[in-house]
Amino acid sequence: MSKLTLKEKLGYSAGEIGSTISWQGMMFFLGFFYTDIFGLPAITAGYLLFLPRFFDAFVDPIVGIIADRTNTRWGKFRPYILWFFIPYSILMVLMYVTPDFSLTGKTIYAYITYILMMIIYSLIMTPYNALGGVITNDHIDRTSLQSYRFLMAFAGGLLIRGLTKPLANLFGGGYNPANDMPMNPQKGFMLTMLVFAIISLAAFYFTFASTKERVAPPPKQRTPLLTDLKDLINNRPWIILFFVSTLNLIYVGAWSASMAYFFKYYMSVKTLQVFGFNTGYDLFSAFNVFGSIIIILVLAFPVSNWLAKHFGKRNTLVVCFSLVAASIAGFYLCRPADAGLTLFFQFIQSAAAAPTMPLVWSMYADAADYSEWKNNRRATGLVFSAVVMGQKAGIALGSAITLWVLGKAGYNQEIMQQTGSALTAIRYSMSLIPGAIALVTAFLCILYPLTNAKMDQIQAELSLRRQNETVTTM
Repeated sequence: MSKLTLKEKLGYSAGEIGSTISWQGMMFFLGFFYTDIFGLPAITAGYLLFLPRFFDAFVDPIVGIIADRTNTRWGKFRPYILWFFIPYSILMVLMYVTPDFSLTGKTIYAYITYILMMIIYSLIMTPYNALGGVITNDHIDRTSLQSYRFLMAFAGGLLIRGLTKPLANLFGGGYNPANDMPMNPQKGFMLTMLVFAIISLAAFYFTFASTKERVAPPPKQRTPLLTDLKDLINNRPWIILFFVSTLNLIYVGAWSASMAYFFKYYMSVKTLQVFGFNTGYDLFSAFNVFGSIIIILVLAFPVSNWLAKHFGKRNTLVVCFSLVAASIAGFYLCRPADAGLTLFFQFIQSAAAAPTMPLVWSMYADAADYSEWKNNRRATGLVFSAVVMGQKAGIALGSAITLWVLGKAGYNQEIMQQTGSALTAIRYSMSLIPGAIALVTAFLCILYPLTNAKMDQIQAELSLRRQNETVTTM
């Protein structure tokens, strides 16, 4: 089979920009938008972020099963991108529209648009994830393809995290220092998301137009779903990874949702200063851009592979998640004027978190190998879609935790000077709460049973088994 072209690698990876813009927009800004701009109470917004996404997590395996059984002239997975990339972009904007309704009407509107967005997200992203496995059957090309995808993901992250506030100020009639928001935040955020939706639209269409499905299952293959599910729940490495991934996204969700509140209400420094020079660039945006750049730099070099080879994937994750826990907890030490200290902890957190991303995804494949080795059956799609289900549930709970904590502490979006209890809740949500969850994640990784030596044994035995099966069928 011929190697993938650069155009096709970039084309497939472009879809990750379309995904990341929406996903990180919801992680970093949607909770803040619902409370401070849309006008929902914090506890109401917490349930809004939790319930639809938690129940939508169970949609992903269903979509995966349906997509596996889809047959069109475009393939199994590409047509879902074509069918849903326009509704996806429309709903991305509608989520950030503030209608002139009563509180009840606004709540209903928010639930409807958010639920629809979650469903469409599943319908486009579950097939997109599977598409990466059928573009080529060359495992070297697959690794290269995923590397391009990760880089595109953080390129999209740079856009949404670095430009949302500046663009909202631009479209919203300028910056209002009295409340650290645009003069017209409803208009500013809606038009900003319109710009990002157009970018997402173009990215997903490029993915559809520039890729081709080449790997197809045997025509007579019949997958015994109940047997696959039984194998899954008896797969100890997968079970541990499921909880690691879920806890990982809980702390990421809680930490991400707290940032906008931390920089608006707790930090007294609002713009980035370099050697005493005020750049005028929003500190919250600079904080996010700095973290994304650190992660991109770490991923651009084979750091993860080197660590995994010399220390093992499990041990690397334990150390990295421990460093993440310590650095996130360190934000509790930051005083309102300590902009430099926040960037220092962001540097440690980002550098430590970066290797965990490719390592965890590669360990999912190891869990699939383990299942095949143990049961003589393979269900890679189910392994991955079920883990994504845990990730969605985790990010839903994490985002909600921050809003529930703020609501219980008396947070009031109508005032700029929050009460002492509300400020304490903001600090805890930015530091000690997600830091504690990250530490539990690190300890859970210790239980992961597949060492490098064990995986060498499993893959050697699988290779020999497959060779014997090939000879038998000849």
